[in-house]
Amino acid sequence: MAQPQLIDKCCNTPATDAVWKSLGADKVLATQVHGEDRTVYRTGPKDSKIGIIGVHDIFGYHPTTHQFYDRLATAHGGFQVSVPYFFKDRTISEEFVSNRPALMAWLAVNGSYKDSHLDEFILAAVEDLKADGCEVFVIYGQCWGTFIAMQAVSDEKMPFLAAGGPHPSALSQELIEKVSYPIILLPAKEDMDMLPLMEIMKEKNLKVDSFHHRFENVHHGWTGARGDWTNPEQLEAAEQAIHMLAEFTEKVVKANKDA
Repeated sequence: MAQPQLIDKCCNTPATDAVWKSLGADKVLATQVHGEDRTVYRTGPKDSKIGIIGVHDIFGYHPTTHQFYDRLATAHGGFQVSVPYFFKDRTISEEFVSNRPALMAWLAVNGSYKDSHLDEFILAAVEDLKADGCEVFVIYGQCWGTFIAMQAVSDEKMPFLAAGGPHPSALSQELIEKVSYPIILLPAKEDMDMLPLMEIMKEKNLKVDSFHHRFENVHHGWTGARGDWTNPEQLEAAEQAIHMLAEFTEKVVKANKDA
Protein backbone atom coordinates (compact mmCIF):
# COMPACT_ATOMS: atom_id res chain seq x y z
CA MET A 1 0.00 0.00 0.00
CA ALA A 2 1.37 3.40 -0.99
CA GLN A 3 2.05 6.00 1.68
CA PRO A 4 -1.02 8.11 2.52
CA GLN A 5 -1.28 11.50 0.83
CA LEU A 6 -2.27 13.71 3.73
CA ILE A 7 -3.80 17.13 3.12
CA ASP A 8 -1.90 20.21 4.30
CA LYS A 9 -4.19 20.66 7.29
CA CYS A 10 -3.10 17.24 8.58
CA CYS A 11 0.46 18.43 8.77
CA ASN A 12 0.45 22.13 9.60
CA THR A 13 -2.25 22.51 12.27
CA PRO A 14 -1.05 21.95 15.85
CA ALA A 15 -3.10 20.20 18.52
CA THR A 16 -5.23 22.31 20.84
CA ASP A 17 -4.94 22.59 24.63
CA ALA A 18 -8.29 20.92 25.23
CA VAL A 19 -9.14 19.42 28.62
CA TRP A 20 -11.29 16.34 29.22
CA LYS A 21 -11.54 13.90 32.11
CA SER A 22 -11.64 10.50 30.45
CA LEU A 23 -14.60 8.30 31.28
CA GLY A 24 -12.84 5.06 30.38
CA ALA A 25 -9.51 3.52 31.33
CA ASP A 26 -6.34 2.20 29.77
CA LYS A 27 -5.97 -1.57 29.51
CA VAL A 28 -2.97 -3.72 28.63
CA LEU A 29 -4.09 -6.40 26.19
CA ALA A 30 -3.73 -10.06 27.13
CA THR A 31 -2.36 -10.77 23.66
CA GLN A 32 1.05 -9.30 22.85
CA VAL A 33 1.62 -7.56 19.52
CA HIS A 34 4.86 -8.50 17.78
CA GLY A 35 6.21 -9.73 21.12
CA GLU A 36 5.32 -6.58 23.06
CA ASP A 37 2.65 -5.59 25.55
CA ARG A 38 0.34 -2.99 24.04
CA THR A 39 -2.33 -0.77 25.55
CA VAL A 40 -5.80 0.33 24.46
CA TYR A 41 -8.23 2.89 25.82
CA ARG A 42 -11.50 1.15 26.74
CA THR A 43 -14.78 2.98 27.26
CA GLY A 44 -18.50 2.29 27.08
CA PRO A 45 -21.03 -0.05 28.76
CA LYS A 46 -19.83 -3.63 29.21
CA ASP A 47 -23.27 -5.05 28.44
CA SER A 48 -23.22 -3.89 24.81
CA LYS A 49 -22.69 -6.61 22.21
CA ILE A 50 -21.45 -4.10 19.62
CA GLY A 51 -17.73 -3.36 19.56
CA ILE A 52 -16.14 -0.31 17.95
CA ILE A 53 -12.44 -0.06 17.24
CA GLY A 54 -11.32 3.58 17.17
CA VAL A 55 -8.27 4.77 15.26
CA HIS A 56 -6.91 8.10 16.47
CA ASP A 57 -5.50 10.76 14.14
CA ILE A 58 -1.80 11.33 13.45
CA PHE A 59 -1.34 13.27 16.70
CA GLY A 60 -2.11 10.13 18.71
CA TYR A 61 -3.43 10.60 22.24
CA HIS A 62 -5.23 13.84 22.96
CA PRO A 63 -8.05 14.79 25.37
CA THR A 64 -10.47 15.61 22.54
CA THR A 65 -9.78 12.18 21.02
CA HIS A 66 -10.83 10.55 24.29
CA GLN A 67 -13.84 12.85 24.54
CA PHE A 68 -14.95 11.88 21.04
CA TYR A 69 -14.80 8.14 21.73
CA ASP A 70 -16.29 8.53 25.23
CA ARG A 71 -19.29 10.31 23.74
CA LEU A 72 -19.60 7.77 20.91
CA ALA A 73 -19.50 4.96 23.48
CA THR A 74 -22.57 6.37 25.24
CA ALA A 75 -24.56 7.33 22.13
CA HIS A 76 -27.80 5.50 21.22
CA GLY A 77 -27.70 3.19 24.21
CA GLY A 78 -23.97 2.62 24.11
CA PHE A 79 -21.21 0.59 22.52
CA GLN A 80 -18.02 -0.98 23.81
CA VAL A 81 -15.21 1.09 22.32
CA SER A 82 -11.52 0.24 22.16
CA VAL A 83 -8.95 2.77 20.94
CA PRO A 84 -5.46 1.28 20.58
CA TYR A 85 -2.50 3.53 21.29
CA PHE A 86 -0.96 2.80 17.91
CA PHE A 87 2.06 5.02 18.54
CA LYS A 88 4.19 3.71 21.41
CA ASP A 89 4.90 7.22 22.70
CA ARG A 90 1.14 7.94 22.31
CA THR A 91 1.80 11.24 20.54
CA ILE A 92 4.04 12.47 17.75
CA SER A 93 6.74 15.04 18.28
CA GLU A 94 5.86 18.69 17.68
CA GLU A 95 8.79 18.84 15.27
CA PHE A 96 6.60 17.08 12.71
CA VAL A 97 4.01 19.88 12.60
CA SER A 98 4.54 21.72 9.30
CA ASN A 99 7.37 19.34 8.38
CA ARG A 100 5.66 17.03 5.92
CA PRO A 101 8.80 15.11 4.79
CA ALA A 102 9.74 14.30 8.39
CA LEU A 103 6.17 13.33 9.25
CA MET A 104 5.81 11.04 6.25
CA ALA A 105 9.13 9.36 7.02
CA TRP A 106 8.03 8.80 10.62
CA LEU A 107 4.66 7.39 9.51
CA ALA A 108 6.37 4.99 7.13
CA VAL A 109 8.09 3.41 10.13
CA ASN A 110 5.39 3.80 12.79
CA GLY A 111 2.09 4.03 10.93
CA SER A 112 2.08 1.28 8.31
CA TYR A 113 -0.94 -1.05 8.53
CA LYS A 114 1.12 -4.22 8.09
CA ASP A 115 4.79 -3.26 8.43
CA SER A 116 4.15 -1.54 11.78
CA HIS A 117 1.94 -4.46 12.90
CA LEU A 118 -1.13 -2.27 13.26
CA ASP A 119 -3.20 -5.11 11.84
CA GLU A 120 -2.04 -7.40 14.63
CA PHE A 121 -2.81 -4.70 17.18
CA ILE A 122 -6.34 -4.26 15.83
CA LEU A 123 -6.98 -8.00 15.94
CA ALA A 124 -5.74 -8.17 19.54
CA ALA A 125 -8.11 -5.30 20.43
CA VAL A 126 -11.00 -7.15 18.75
CA GLU A 127 -10.24 -10.30 20.75
CA ASP A 128 -10.26 -8.23 23.93
CA LEU A 129 -13.72 -6.89 23.04
CA LYS A 130 -14.91 -10.42 22.26
CA ALA A 131 -13.79 -11.51 25.74
CA ASP A 132 -16.11 -8.84 27.14
CA GLY A 133 -19.10 -10.07 25.16
CA CYS A 134 -18.96 -8.17 21.86
CA GLU A 135 -20.32 -10.10 18.89
CA VAL A 136 -20.27 -7.61 16.01
CA PHE A 137 -17.70 -4.97 15.10
CA VAL A 138 -17.13 -1.77 13.15
CA ILE A 139 -14.03 0.40 12.87
CA TYR A 140 -13.97 4.20 12.75
CA GLY A 141 -11.00 6.51 12.48
CA GLN A 142 -10.16 10.19 12.37
CA CYS A 143 -7.96 11.73 9.66
CA TRP A 144 -5.12 9.22 9.07
CA GLY A 145 -7.17 6.82 11.17
CA THR A 146 -9.74 6.41 8.38
CA PHE A 147 -6.92 5.35 6.05
CA ILE A 148 -6.10 2.58 8.52
CA ALA A 149 -9.79 1.77 9.06
CA MET A 150 -10.35 1.29 5.32
CA GLN A 151 -7.42 -1.11 5.11
CA ALA A 152 -8.80 -3.05 8.08
CA VAL A 153 -12.32 -3.38 6.69
CA SER A 154 -10.78 -4.66 3.43
CA ASP A 155 -8.69 -7.26 5.26
CA GLU A 156 -10.24 -10.75 5.04
CA LYS A 157 -9.03 -11.72 8.49
CA MET A 158 -10.92 -8.85 10.12
CA PRO A 159 -14.56 -9.08 11.33
CA PHE A 160 -15.67 -5.51 10.58
CA LEU A 161 -19.09 -4.80 9.08
CA ALA A 162 -18.43 -1.11 8.37
CA ALA A 163 -15.75 1.58 8.46
CA GLY A 164 -15.33 5.33 8.15
CA GLY A 165 -15.11 8.40 10.31
CA PRO A 166 -14.86 12.18 10.50
CA HIS A 167 -12.41 14.34 8.50
CA PRO A 168 -11.03 11.35 6.54
CA SER A 169 -7.62 11.71 4.97
CA ALA A 170 -5.53 9.83 2.41
CA LEU A 171 -8.47 8.02 0.83
CA SER A 172 -8.21 7.03 -2.82
CA GLN A 173 -10.37 5.31 -5.40
CA GLU A 174 -7.92 2.39 -5.40
CA LEU A 175 -8.40 1.94 -1.66
CA ILE A 176 -12.20 2.26 -1.74
CA GLU A 177 -12.52 -0.21 -4.61
CA LYS A 178 -11.23 -2.91 -2.24
CA VAL A 179 -13.91 -2.23 0.37
CA SER A 180 -16.78 -4.73 0.51
CA TYR A 181 -18.71 -3.26 3.42
CA PRO A 182 -20.58 0.03 3.82
CA ILE A 183 -18.64 3.15 4.79
CA ILE A 184 -19.48 6.49 6.39
CA LEU A 185 -17.44 9.56 5.45
CA LEU A 186 -17.82 12.85 7.33
CA PRO A 187 -15.39 15.34 5.76
CA ALA A 188 -14.69 18.86 7.03
CA LYS A 189 -14.64 21.96 4.87
CA GLU A 190 -11.02 21.59 3.69
CA ASP A 191 -11.19 17.88 2.93
CA MET A 192 -11.12 16.39 -0.55
CA ASP A 193 -14.26 15.81 -2.59
CA MET A 194 -15.42 12.36 -1.50
CA LEU A 195 -18.49 12.06 -3.69
CA PRO A 196 -16.56 10.08 -6.35
CA LEU A 197 -15.68 7.57 -3.62
CA MET A 198 -19.33 7.33 -2.67
CA GLU A 199 -20.21 6.60 -6.31
CA ILE A 200 -17.84 3.64 -6.18
CA MET A 201 -19.59 2.36 -3.06
CA LYS A 202 -23.04 2.84 -4.62
CA GLU A 203 -22.12 0.49 -7.47
CA LYS A 204 -21.43 -2.33 -5.01
CA ASN A 205 -25.14 -2.70 -4.11
CA LEU A 206 -24.50 -3.54 -0.45
CA LYS A 207 -27.22 -4.32 2.10
CA VAL A 208 -26.74 -0.87 3.66
CA ASP A 209 -26.10 2.29 1.66
CA SER A 210 -22.87 4.10 2.47
CA PHE A 211 -23.29 7.54 4.01
CA HIS A 212 -21.66 10.92 3.33
CA HIS A 213 -22.05 14.31 4.97
CA ARG A 214 -19.74 17.32 4.62
CA PHE A 215 -19.38 19.66 7.60
CA GLU A 216 -18.81 22.99 5.87
CA ASN A 217 -18.51 25.02 9.07
CA VAL A 218 -15.64 23.25 10.85
CA HIS A 219 -11.99 22.64 10.09
CA HIS A 220 -10.15 19.39 9.46
CA GLY A 221 -9.39 17.59 12.71
CA TRP A 222 -12.22 19.06 14.77
CA THR A 223 -13.17 15.76 16.43
CA GLY A 224 -9.60 14.85 17.32
CA ALA A 225 -6.40 16.49 18.48
CA ARG A 226 -7.18 19.77 16.73
CA GLY A 227 -10.66 20.06 18.15
CA ASP A 228 -11.72 22.64 20.71
CA TRP A 229 -15.19 21.77 21.94
CA THR A 230 -15.43 24.87 24.11
CA ASN A 231 -16.26 26.37 20.70
CA PRO A 232 -20.05 25.86 20.39
CA GLU A 233 -19.88 25.42 16.62
CA GLN A 234 -17.30 22.64 16.89
CA LEU A 235 -19.18 20.95 19.71
CA GLU A 236 -22.45 20.98 17.78
CA ALA A 237 -20.75 19.51 14.70
CA ALA A 238 -19.02 16.86 16.83
CA GLU A 239 -22.29 15.83 18.45
CA GLN A 240 -23.91 15.60 15.03
CA ALA A 241 -21.04 13.44 13.72
CA ILE A 242 -21.28 11.15 16.75
CA HIS A 243 -25.04 10.76 16.20
CA MET A 244 -24.44 9.88 12.53
CA LEU A 245 -21.81 7.27 13.41
CA ALA A 246 -24.01 5.69 16.09
CA GLU A 247 -27.05 5.62 13.81
CA PHE A 248 -25.01 4.14 10.96
CA THR A 249 -23.62 1.48 13.30
CA GLU A 250 -27.10 0.46 14.41
CA LYS A 251 -28.31 0.29 10.82
CA VAL A 252 -25.40 -1.93 9.74
CA VAL A 253 -25.79 -4.25 12.72
CA LYS A 254 -29.55 -4.57 12.18
CA ALA A 255 -29.08 -5.34 8.47
CA ASN A 256 -26.68 -8.15 9.28
CA LYS A 257 -28.96 -9.59 11.96
CA ASP A 258 -31.89 -9.58 9.54
CA ALA A 259 -29.87 -11.22 6.76
